[in-house]
Amino acid sequence: MEFPIEFKKCPNCGVEGTLALMAMESEPSKPIKPLAYLKKEITPIQDFLAISTPSTKVLMRHYDTCAGCGLDYCVRAEKLSMPTDLLMQSMGIALKMPQGK
Repeated sequence: MEFPIEFKKCPNCGVEGTLALMAMESEPSKPIKPLAYLKKEITPIQDFLAISTPSTKVLMRHYDTCAGCGLDYCVRAEKLSMPTDLLMQSMGIALKMPQGK
């Protein structure tokens, strides 16, 4: 399977529309190819605490709500590289610098 993966239909009822897309429809300056989702989740797919690289590979999952039945489901998944320090900040992990005496 190649990334990004798009899930165009709701796995529950088969409807293609989502709440974010519906909300954009009436906007006068909506994007031509919208990539708006209600929620994003980032999951590291490398052990960023064990490797010392400036970037870490992550799986970013985008969630939205079905306009037909209201189910929250993953509408897009992509594999990205993210700066390790930014990933750690987003996960609430802070590197402690050694204190001088």
